[in-house]
Order: sequence, then C-alpha cells, then structure tokens
Amino acid sequence: MRREPFRFGIRLRLFLVSVVVIAFGLAAAQWYASRGLDRDFALRTRNDLSLRAATVAVALREADALDSARCEAPVRALAASAHGRVTLIDPSGSVRCDSSLDQASVRAMNNHNDRPEVLAARRDGASVATHESGTLGRPFVYAAHRINRPDGAWVVRVAVEPDVLANERATLRRLLLIAALLGLFGAAAMSTLAAQLVAAPVRALTDTARSMVRDLSVRTRTRANDEVGELAGALDELADGLATSMETLRAERDRLGTILDSMVEGVVVTDADSRVVVANRALREMFLRTQDQVIGRSPIEALRVAELHDAIEEAASGGQRTNVEFTVEGVRPRTLAASAAPLRGPDGTREGCVAVISDVTELRRLEGLRREFVANVSHELRTPVAAVRAAVETLEGGAIDNPKFAREFVAIIDRHADRLRRLVEDLLELSRIEAKELKLAPESLSVAEQCEHVIELFALAAKSKKTELTVRVADDAGRVFTDRRGLEHVLANLVDNAIKYAGEGARVAVSARASKAPDGAPSVRITVEDTGPGIEARHLPRLFERFYRVDTGRSRQLGGTGLGLAIVKHMAEAMGARVTVESEVGKGTRFHVDLPRERERRNSVRPPQAPQEAQNQ
Repeated sequence: MRREPFRFGIRLRLFLVSVVVIAFGLAAAQWYASRGLDRDFALRTRNDLSLRAATVAVALREADALDSARCEAPVRALAASAHGRVTLIDPSGSVRCDSSLDQASVRAMNNHNDRPEVLAARRDGASVATHESGTLGRPFVYAAHRINRPDGAWVVRVAVEPDVLANERATLRRLLLIAALLGLFGAAAMSTLAAQLVAAPVRALTDTARSMVRDLSVRTRTRANDEVGELAGALDELADGLATSMETLRAERDRLGTILDSMVEGVVVTDADSRVVVANRALREMFLRTQDQVIGRSPIEALRVAELHDAIEEAASGGQRTNVEFTVEGVRPRTLAASAAPLRGPDGTREGCVAVISDVTELRRLEGLRREFVANVSHELRTPVAAVRAAVETLEGGAIDNPKFAREFVAIIDRHADRLRRLVEDLLELSRIEAKELKLAPESLSVAEQCEHVIELFALAAKSKKTELTVRVADDAGRVFTDRRGLEHVLANLVDNAIKYAGEGARVAVSARASKAPDGAPSVRITVEDTGPGIEARHLPRLFERFYRVDTGRSRQLGGTGLGLAIVKHMAEAMGARVTVESEVGKGTRFHVDLPRERERRNSVRPPQAPQEAQNQ
C-alpha cells in the first residue's frame, strides 16, 4: 500500500503554534526562575553555614570543650548535627580538633592562620569562603566563627563539600522542570482540543471530497452559514456535474476495455507526447509489467525494448505502418512480432500511435526444430541412401553377374539398410519418449541382478573385441523401484557404447553403490566405466544432444545413429533418474546413472500397468 505524503494541515499548524508559544513562555519563566533560585540558594547557603558555625561556637563555649584533650568528642557530635566538617582552631592557628581526622593527623596539620575564612573571622567575627582543603585535597565551602576567650580569639569552622550543595540545587531545578513540563503537557492538551474544534469542519469536507473520488453519489450535507458552508455547496454542485459526465465515459470505457482485454495480442497506444495511454492485459503479461509501470511512460521506459520503441516512433512520425520482430530476454526468452500504425486527428495532426504485439516464440521454436530435424535426418540418411544407390547402380552395371562382387554389394546394401532401420527405430522411440507416450511399469528390482543381466547380454560382444567386462556391486546397493525395460535399455546402451568406442584390449566395468542425490535423498549410483581414449572436455556438455558425435567418421563406422545417448537421457528422466558423464583424455570415460532407492521412489511413481497393457507394449 502506497504511503500518503506528510501534510502540514491546519490542525497541526494550530497545535504547533500554540505549543511553541507556550513553550517559549515556559522556557523564559524557567530561565528567570532558575537565575533567581541560584541567587537565593547561594545566599541561603551562606547564611545557613554561618548559622551552623555560630551554633557550633556557642555549643563548644557552653560545653567548655575548648581544650585539645576534651574537644574531640564534642566536635564529632556537633559535626554530625551540623551535617558538615567541624574544625577547632586556637589563637595561634593550630588545629586543636577536626571531626574528619584523628588526633595524630590533627597534630600534623599546617597552621591555619593563613586561611582566608580564618583571617576574616578573626577580623569580622564571621566569614564564608570556598577553596580547596590543603589537608584533604578536595574543595569545600567554609563558614568560620570567632570565639572570644581570655587567652585569645579561637575560631570554629564548619565545612561542606560543594557537591552536596550542587545536589540540593539540582533537586530544586528538577522540581521546577517537572512543574514546567506538567504545565506544557496541560497546555498541549488544551491546544489539541482547540485545534480539533477549529479543524473538524474542514477535515469533514476533505473526507467527503475524497469519498467523492470513489463515489460521486456522496454529498457534504453541510448547512453551516459561513465560508465552510459555501465550500460544501460548491463541492456538491461539482459532484452533480461530474456524475453525469462520468456515467457516459464509464460506459465507453467498459466497452473498449472488454474488447482490449479479450485480445490475445498485446495492444499499446501512445499519445502525441509519446506517452503510453492504453496497455491491455496481454501486453502487461508479455513484458511482466503492472499498470502503473506502463501508463504515462514512454515506450522505451515502460517496456524497455529499443526495437519496439523505434518502430512506434517511426510509425507515429512517418505516417506509415511499421513491422518489427524482436526478442525479449529474461527467465523465459520470447520472440515477439509488432505492427505499429499511426493515429491522426481529423485535421491530420499527430495524435500518437497504436501497436499490436504477437507472441511468436512457439512458432519460431517449432520452425527451428523442424529445420534442425530435417537437416539432421537428411544428413544421417544421405550416407546410407547414397551407399545403397551406388551399390544398386554397380549391380545394374553388370556386377550382378559376378557372384563375388554381387555378394559384396548385397552385403553393403544389407548393412546400410540395417543402419536405416536402426535410425528409424531410434527416431520413433525418441519421439515416443518426448511425447510422453512411453508406458512405464515400475517394480522392485535388484540392482545386482540388473547389472549381471546386462553383463551377460554383452559377454560375446566383449569377447569379440577382446574387452575385459566386469561387474562390481556393493552390498549397500540394495534395490530400486523403476521400470525394468527402461533400466535395461539405459544400461545396455551405455555398456554397448563403452565396448564399441573403448577399443580392443580395453576394460569395461559396471559398478553400483549407495549414494546421495543432490537434494540429500538416498539413491543408488550405477557407473559404466571404460579405459578407452576418453572424451575432450569441450564435447561433454553436448554429449546427450541428438545426432551429436565426438568422432563422426568413427561413430558411423561402428554403426552408431547419434541418438543413443539422447534416448538414454530422456529414458532416465522418464524413470526419475539422472545421467551424468565424466571423462579425461587418455584415461577413459565414466557414465553415472543415479536412481532413487526403492522406499524413496514407491510413493512418487504411477502404479504398475495391468498385465494386458504391459503385454501390449
């Protein structure tokens, strides 16, 4: 679903203006109050510390504790009550007691007569100062008070760390900020309500106008005697006029749309600015485009085919019908044929172009297959037909009267006639497989028995070629569930090829073992391996094509039709198997047949044929 763009509406503007004004007012009040709070807090802090120092001085005087031997306990008690550090200094500047230190540390302290708060207290009676403690190495706020005695002026000092005061100040600031935020939230709620009341009629008209886009029978029903009411009346009048016009246009559009969508051919219409204004369903399916990706764009931008774009432009500008054929690449390449004709107005002005596009992919494919098939079959038939014709002409020329020559040429005719017969049979069998007319009768088969059977079939042929023929079946090969005749045909063809092309003295081995399919399913791999000359890597990808030969002359000499491996591939695929090949020049060739194991195959194949149907095969 397409997201609507953000709009700065009336309600939002009213709300933001109110909130901004209130926020500025609260910020100014917060700033002014904070400054006053800081000044008041600083003054109150100084007064509070002075009062604490005076209270401690009175308490020490009354307790008669101005003595280094008796002041430690009262000083510590008063420090706890005053919530600070209490220090007692005698007239000479020596520290007699300190609530934060023991007596040993007190005796090691420096003379304090140079401290600013001590000097000021001796002079003025009381003083407040802030500096770093030379003893503890941390900043303190000090309040000192003078105690007059006969032996001189003593000074008592109360110290508080600035962090403690800062925490108290932060607490007050936090409370003030919370109060301001609460006020802002309350003002925002009131602003929202006010904006809602002002914008509600306008929003109602907007919703009605949007509804009119989908249904022109909707009306505003507003009776307000103000600008909003006038706008509502204008919208209703506009909707009445549009409803009448749209009804007429809708009927024409539906008729044209039905015609275009019922066509198999794709239709695209452009306007005078070379922008697509009409594209039927068949066209969008051909180019895998949606309505939004085509309408309103140029042909090259919408369909991305330069040949079609050029044909449309040529027809629109030249005023002549233009035909073009092109190929669309993709997952499934297609060949399309387009015919473009210009559109002209009554006064002859250019109004665009209409193009009809047909999918001729299957037609061109069938034409290519027909040409390839005719060429391949003609090529394969030419040699035996020419040989038979030459032999017949020789016999007619008098060789028939010579028994020796007559037998030789009759043998030539018989050999090439047999080649023609095998070629026709292979073509018919391949045609049946490709047309899915091959009837399979899957059954449970022992892999070892099938391999042994194929070896027995070709024992004499291997012996005549002095080829060593062996079979090796692993214990885990087990059984497969497939068509007996199809498996025998596949293995027999592979073994026959191995014996023919491996050469005399070679070794041909048929082996079977348990394996895994590419998808991980259990399978059985039957391998036919020979020690012949091998096949170059460039031939392997095309080895299973019809009429493809690695060595054309040698293949024909050995009686091959060029269709054996193509039949093997199609037969294996019909049985749910997979055939692959590996080869290395000088080291031989290996053909692998991967069959699903019996338990994997039983549930995915058709049931065996009835006896009568199997017999009719």
